[in-house]
Amino acid sequence: MSYKKTDPNEPSNETHLVKLISLIPVPYYLGWPLVSLVFLLISSIILVLFEDKMMHIDAFFIVSAIIAMEGTIISWAHHRIASFEDILILIVDLDRDEVSKAWRRHEAEIFDDKGMLVFSIAFILFVHIAGIDYHLLSFDSHLSFISFKIGYYFAVYLESAGLYILILTALTVYKFGEYPLRIDSLYSDFNSIGILYSKFTICAAVVYVVWGFFHIIVPPQFSSMQMILWFLSFAFLLFAYFLLPQYRIHRMMISTKREKMDLFSSQMRAVMDGSLEIPTKENANYLKDMFVVQEKLKQMSEWPFGTKEILYLVLIIIIPLVVVLLEIALGIIN
Repeated sequence: MSYKKTDPNEPSNETHLVKLISLIPVPYYLGWPLVSLVFLLISSIILVLFEDKMMHIDAFFIVSAIIAMEGTIISWAHHRIASFEDILILIVDLDRDEVSKAWRRHEAEIFDDKGMLVFSIAFILFVHIAGIDYHLLSFDSHLSFISFKIGYYFAVYLESAGLYILILTALTVYKFGEYPLRIDSLYSDFNSIGILYSKFTICAAVVYVVWGFFHIIVPPQFSSMQMILWFLSFAFLLFAYFLLPQYRIHRMMISTKREKMDLFSSQMRAVMDGSLEIPTKENANYLKDMFVVQEKLKQMSEWPFGTKEILYLVLIIIIPLVVVLLEIALGIIN
């Protein structure tokens, strides 16, 4: 499945990674695991032929798993993020076509192919300059070493492409607050944004965990301060990615709720005045129903996510952090 341009003058939102995986005649959620499996198979053959043992096969396995996960998540995000348009149409107080055009501009920014390519190359250069790609793996054959580096750098490239999408998605969600909102929009629409955005964050956090296992297994592990800071920085980045745009949605929900309450209060005052002037049983029951609705309005959620999403995110990030701390502690003891 791929998106079709609604306007021939508009750029396609298909990135080079999406186009690449579409060359394989299977769905993307099978295509990326197939690519990673081919890499693992070729690497295993090289290890069998040129190494005395299956040296560092665990590192190759984790790299292949990261490739499968990152590629699948990028393609999934490309397909899934289109649902934001339907939510925006429901909550933004603008003409439907105007909202659709605005969303297509945002979507083009998120999946800007040139921007993603430049960002990914710059990210890999930074990883190399900072020494993050320095690994103490010994191979008897240069071919084994080259095979590992190809898989590693491709995984890092996918990581940077996913990070580019995450950053642009966060900025887009943050920009939602600039639009005029419908005061009659359902809170479930706001929650849909929060829940979908939470899924993006959880996917990123899962990849973060697997990278943590990679650094635990592959030397020099977490023996250097720069590696520890590099890994921990992503934990703070994930929290910021999750909380800051969600807080923006929270402010939008509070504003919309306040407008609803003000409008409802004015209507309720009119009903109360009418009940005092004509104190009938029907008017009294209607006023009673109004109080029930008012109470429900007060109890409406003001956050676009629930405790379940928070718990998932905290557990996913805290667990590898605990492992890192144990690695550091054991290193100090030894």
